[in-house]
Amino acid sequence: MTRQTAAEHDDEVAAPEGGRFLYSICRWTTAVILLQYGFAKLFGSQFTVLDSELDKPMGAVSGFWLTWYYFGYSPLFGNLIALLQIGLGIALAFRRTTLLGAAGAAPLLAGITVLNVSYRIALDALLVALVGAGCAGYLLWKHHRELLAVFWNDQNRIAPRPRRIRPRWAHAVLVTLLLAVPASCSYYVANYNNRSPTPLDGTWNVTAGTFQPPGLPGPAERVYFEHNRAYQVVLRSGQTWQTHHFEVDPATATIRIWQTWLYKGEQLLSGRYDLTDDRLVVTATDLTSGRSLLWELRRMPPEQLRRGP
Repeated sequence: MTRQTAAEHDDEVAAPEGGRFLYSICRWTTAVILLQYGFAKLFGSQFTVLDSELDKPMGAVSGFWLTWYYFGYSPLFGNLIALLQIGLGIALAFRRTTLLGAAGAAPLLAGITVLNVSYRIALDALLVALVGAGCAGYLLWKHHRELLAVFWNDQNRIAPRPRRIRPRWAHAVLVTLLLAVPASCSYYVANYNNRSPTPLDGTWNVTAGTFQPPGLPGPAERVYFEHNRAYQVVLRSGQTWQTHHFEVDPATATIRIWQTWLYKGEQLLSGRYDLTDDRLVVTATDLTSGRSLLWELRRMPPEQLRRGP
């Protein structure tokens, strides 16, 4: 006779036949979905990209192919995800490890569902992920007593409550600092380190003048004054992109460009600029050659950038 805990016996007595049947349906449905996902990745029916998609500019790639390319870029990452999904599917096939499998499957399938919605993956894929997430969620709900015991009722046995109870305000201050320090650091990085807006931010096509720093195969054809990378300017010639450091002073309408982003190094250009609507004229000295430079650029509309060349 199989040994059975009192809690398991109570669950079986309390659960109606219909509840056990739905539990089994959800358990095996989730297992099949996870195994299908996992083997599809191992055998190459997921995370593979068409050559025609690889030849498109990134701004013109759909959310589906962007996602597929990202996850399929590293075979190691894709195979690890596949093995995780297969392992969770196998865990759901055994009574003792059903809760373990459901605890891993629910957030995984919920994440896939959000990904499908956010990146506009095919409707049939979204429905499969929704069904899997719903079934895994139902399994977790059926095991809510065990989950409450582990994550709430049993407290933390590794770091038990200290004998000397801290005042409640002290814990509140600690939690406030825990939230405030990372949030303020992230805000600073995003708005003062990553971004330092200038009037030149944007993408520009060169319409006249030649500026060709060392290492660039030809004169710059397109210039990117990056809004989301403070002091970064990228010069494009053909299929070569070269990153440099730039600084502008709107008060004096001056511009300078150095060799290495953030570290500066050799100065490449120094001069003044004139900005009128979407037309930029730079009158400067090319410090590499020592020649005067009259550089004219036209701002590129964002929708044109998304379409690519």
